[in-house]
Amino acid sequence: MTAPVALRRAQPGDLAAIMPIEAASFHRPWREQTFASLLDRPDKDVLVATLDGTVVGYAVLTAQAGDAELANLAVDPGHRRRGISTALLRRCLKILQDRGERWVFLAVRASNDAAFGLYQAFGFDEIGRHAGYYRNPTEDAVIFGLEVDRAHPR
Repeated sequence: MTAPVALRRAQPGDLAAIMPIEAASFHRPWREQTFASLLDRPDKDVLVATLDGTVVGYAVLTAQAGDAELANLAVDPGHRRRGISTALLRRCLKILQDRGERWVFLAVRASNDAAFGLYQAFGFDEIGRHAGYYRNPTEDAVIFGLEVDRAHPR
């Protein structure tokens, strides 16, 4: 039987597990140095989700002056549809609530129906678009926003 997902702050040793998930999830993946530069910053949070000690997902939060961005959230393709994204998002929102952040924003590829469903279930609203933002294929980025205190985590 698989243990429940565990969430914690990412450590430098997690980067080797984060990078293949990043590469499998995004057409223009972040570099390992980008993740490494975020680990010790007080205005950034890099969280990992683990199952039986194995990193299966991660999230990156940035915050400043009352506004936050969910800059990145991804789950290993072999572990999707198991509630890992939900657990990561719930923890991210809790962190933001505890810090008194007012708003959180994120961008999603227009064709990413699974992400749309996740964010809308938590109360995010579409607030704009960046035309042609993504490449391979070219596609709009849909911008979502949520007043943190109005989140309704599932």
